[in-house]
Amino acid sequence: MTPYPSADFALTVQAADARTLRLAIHGYLDYDTSDEFTPTVDRLLDAHAGQHGPALRHLHLDWTDLTAFDSSGLSALLGLRRRTHPAGITLHLHHQPDYFTRLLEVTGVSDHLTQHATAS
Repeated sequence: MTPYPSADFALTVQAADARTLRLAIHGYLDYDTSDEFTPTVDRLLDAHAGQHGPALRHLHLDWTDLTAFDSSGLSALLGLRRRTHPAGITLHLHHQPDYFTRLLEVTGVSDHLTQHATAS
């Protein structure tokens, strides 16, 4: 496990192989920390591609230790989807807190975020 911490946000690599990358988000993904999420995930995706080539097909995000999530976090998550989906990478969301799930449902993006991607 590799942590990428800050005061209120951390990202942990739980597992990786050529086709699958599993990340855990800890703490806040909100206005104050969402600007850390995107470049951190981008670096991890780039490192994975450097090691395995363009084989990644599944990015699993574990939200068990998420303590706050707001519209800025949602924007960062949608930005991640904009990067991964055209590359043929499907997002999988696991263990979301109720408030996270509610925000995805109210905004109507839950199915959009996890729509199956096909490699181009």
